[in-house]
Amino acid sequence: MRRLYLAYGSNLHPVRLTERVASARLVGTARLPGCQVAFVKRGRDGSGKASLVFTDQAEHAAYGAVYALAAKHKAVLDAIEGLGQGYDERALEVSVNGHLASVFTYVAAAGYTAAELAPYDWYRALVTAGAEHHGFPADYVEALAAVRTQPDPDRQRRARH
Repeated sequence: MRRLYLAYGSNLHPVRLTERVASARLVGTARLPGCQVAFVKRGRDGSGKASLVFTDQAEHAAYGAVYALAAKHKAVLDAIEGLGQGYDERALEVSVNGHLASVFTYVAAAGYTAAELAPYDWYRALVTAGAEHHGFPADYVEALAAVRTQPDPDRQRRARH
């Protein structure tokens, strides 16, 4: 059995995601009207991580990649993403390849957000690289690339990513 996962942050890029969950396979991409991606989720390392923000405003749209993964690997992804420890699971209906699909994703939990957070430079670069890889609109990619960042003080983590 397979589950459909919507990635919009650092897991956008298939290389990043398959390093984490080997069974992940790209199904397609989705436009999420009435949403934005913001780096407002407080990461375990104190930096800003991506979260979907639901604005319900027609002029806002986020983009994501839909991946199929083995149901048995969902628990692995839950642990990596911090389900119940900063991220909550959210079910969504999205259009993928002209068909409506039920997906799950992770969004920042109440009490784990702060508007003043900034992502590490390497984290923003992962998100931007994923958006470029999937051919998301240029203005969307440019907006991601323009997000204010901070340097990661952990040299080993910085080098790893």
